[in-house]
Amino acid sequence: MVERPALGALRYGGGAVTEWSPGADVATAEGPAPDDPTTQPPYDGEQGEPGAAAETGTGDEVPGRWRRLWLEWRRPLTIAVGATVGFRLIVTWIALVSADGVNFPHVVARHPSTLTDVLAQWDVGYYLTLAAHGYPGHAVGAAQTGNRAFYAFGPLYPGLTRLTHAVTGIGYVTSSEIVSTLGLVVALAALWKLVDLEVGRRAADAACVMLLAWPSAFFLVATYPESVTLAAATLAFLAVRRGHFVAAGVLAAAAAMGKYYLVLLLVPLAMEAWFAPRERDSWRAGRDLEWLSPLRVTVGRLVAVATPTVLVLVAWVAYQKAHFGEWLAFVKSQAQWHRHVSWPWTSIGHAVSDLVHWRLLDTSTASVTELFDLVTVVLLAVAAVVAYLRIRPSYGVLLGLAWCVFTFQTILLSENREVLVLFPFFAVLGLWVARHQWRERALLFLFLPCGYFLLERFVTGKFAG
Repeated sequence: MVERPALGALRYGGGAVTEWSPGADVATAEGPAPDDPTTQPPYDGEQGEPGAAAETGTGDEVPGRWRRLWLEWRRPLTIAVGATVGFRLIVTWIALVSADGVNFPHVVARHPSTLTDVLAQWDVGYYLTLAAHGYPGHAVGAAQTGNRAFYAFGPLYPGLTRLTHAVTGIGYVTSSEIVSTLGLVVALAALWKLVDLEVGRRAADAACVMLLAWPSAFFLVATYPESVTLAAATLAFLAVRRGHFVAAGVLAAAAAMGKYYLVLLLVPLAMEAWFAPRERDSWRAGRDLEWLSPLRVTVGRLVAVATPTVLVLVAWVAYQKAHFGEWLAFVKSQAQWHRHVSWPWTSIGHAVSDLVHWRLLDTSTASVTELFDLVTVVLLAVAAVVAYLRIRPSYGVLLGLAWCVFTFQTILLSENREVLVLFPFFAVLGLWVARHQWRERALLFLFLPCGYFLLERFVTGKFAG
């Protein structure tokens, strides 16, 4: 008789994940039914040692394994590819109309590069310079201050852009948008898979819709690191939920090099590693080692999750000291955008004051995008509570820590864009609208016009003022 695992214990087999609920005869919405023979791993004393079939089976099992993997990922990948292609076409069309009006077909005919250049705005100069030439070295006086600004941008996205350029030989702008577009495909597939695991298929579909409908979602296909960073962060949690702790640590390190503040991923990932099943049956290896206790396994999981990010961060700080002459250039660079550590009421109060006195309409002192940032931090606070109580505590902790990062500074700046890398935020939105079509329609009614407004300002040079 196979003993059922306790609540929250995960079983892996055939590429599927099953999560048990106490007193239930079938799996919860997060996984398939337990009687399905394709989802049950072998157990000691009944079907042999786990993994024995893989070691003694024939080569025919390899195609079967790939087939099961394809069946598991077919729906999320189909959604991801279709949604990304459609979203990219819509964003490009709106951007071209905003930039060149109804004459954009003639502009594109004369200058085909306009199809990619139209979304290469604002911070693109930093990213493409880093991709082409790397980070600047030490300088003297004002040049040192200017060079420091480049360290505000993590090396993940420029590195991937440079790699794509080296492999394909195409221009840096096109290479960067290929990276962004492929990153969105991976991010959508991983988001769907993770939300489906947590709260079901309907919420997973809705979460992807909410992500693409978010007002600043066009950054996911522009020359910005949002899509690849979202993909890394989401895959990190999907990996840790499936027991791949080393992979989760590596992906978290990649996310931190995309957005520095995502070093805070270590906290919720450590929570997941700590509360993961500790029974020997749940171990992937070492079940027969008597000296290997559940506590030691848990400590090993924590080390596996945290070590890659710690090593990468230490190496990055050391590189800045050796190359630029400052240990924390990436922290000091935030002063270029007037960001300094402060209490939350400073940034929120400043935004509310600008709103009350209509200063956000005076582009010489503020920007209308500040209103979007203010609404974002309010929604983020609510989402953190909902995620903690209704999805997973670690997701709520992640959103809560992100809220602190966004608000513990002197001003609100680009929070509407920064929230794109926080997958639990869209999981909460998907959960909220999943079973209520009127809620989804209401949010789409609000989000889509705002998205058009922000995209038009982005391509016409008015986004930040």
